[in-house]
Amino acid sequence: MRVRSTRLAASLVAGALGLGTALIGASPAMAATVPTLTGPASVVGWTWATLHGKADPGATIRLREAAYVYRDDMDYATQFFPEDVVQTTADSSGNFTLKRRLDSGFTFVAEADNNASLRSAPINVGIVVKPSLDLSVSGTNVTVTVESEPGQAFLPVQVQRQSGSTWTTLVEGQTAESGRYSTVLTGQSGAQNYRALVGPDPTNMVLIGASVVVGINGGVPNPPTDPTTPPTTPTTPTTPKPPVVTPPKPTTPGTITPKAGDVRFSLVVYDPAGKDTTKKLNQEYVRITNYTTKTFNLKYWTIKDRAGATYRFTTNVYLRGYKNLYIPTGKGTNGKPSNYRYWGRGSFVWNNGGDSAYLRSGSNKLIDSCGWSKVGKGKTYC
Repeated sequence: MRVRSTRLAASLVAGALGLGTALIGASPAMAATVPTLTGPASVVGWTWATLHGKADPGATIRLREAAYVYRDDMDYATQFFPEDVVQTTADSSGNFTLKRRLDSGFTFVAEADNNASLRSAPINVGIVVKPSLDLSVSGTNVTVTVESEPGQAFLPVQVQRQSGSTWTTLVEGQTAESGRYSTVLTGQSGAQNYRALVGPDPTNMVLIGASVVVGINGGVPNPPTDPTTPPTTPTTPTTPKPPVVTPPKPTTPGTITPKAGDVRFSLVVYDPAGKDTTKKLNQEYVRITNYTTKTFNLKYWTIKDRAGATYRFTTNVYLRGYKNLYIPTGKGTNGKPSNYRYWGRGSFVWNNGGDSAYLRSGSNKLIDSCGWSKVGKGKTYC
């Protein structure tokens, strides 16, 4: 017994010494650093935003992003457009630079090493409209054409004429689907200076911007003058007060006529994994995607299955270019997340063994369809 005890004691001492040696010799693992990210408050027109940050040296930095209006759905936006993902590698000091071209206000997050727990605080970068102004004179009539950059629909427009050191708004309107606005000014004579203000759209973090100043003299347009270089009389106004212009509320279905295929089913999850229970109704959904640069009002549009079960958009729902909209089968609060509209059913709608989804405009025009014929992986990308 004494021998065993001695051996056991020696073993314990040796083990303790070995453990101590291991602890002393090991270097503690370095905790990964959450990246930082900075960028400009805004850019002007359709141009590049340069973002800077710091992370662990050699870390792979991936830019996660979403248009400002979809900032709560950043992961969906990044997953749907993987070809647009921007990434780089932090240098030996941990510094990195990323560039992204903007066509609206955006929200950005820098993620290190594809680890969702290593994400920077989000930053927002707005976009200032850079409008162009073109004048065509016929007698005392001046045809005004304004092009917005970015080419967004429903942006407020003011056409102004200079009067001494101030500007007077002659007409107000909003951009069409193409981002263009046109009007005719009557009774314009003599030498006059004009400019256009376009914006803002806080929903998309689009900020108001001014065109160059264009003048007429005896019926002939003068060369444009950049507003940052005023002519002899001041052209910089006091802070302009833009008109409040809301998107039109059509009495007929939609204001832009879509073509078949402009909006398409891009994903149908018809059989969520696991046993079907009512708790999983919102895991069954369709996703529709606008494959154009236009903005469509989906009011009065419908989604139907083969048996005629129908979801109808009963209010204004604006689906902008290259954006997604999700329609889960169950109940929820529309707009939470921002690109979700809930069917509100208490039972499943899409048949696992084969079904078809039909998307029609308010005038009952077939825009797209998607079908499946047998049980597969529970989803189809149409």
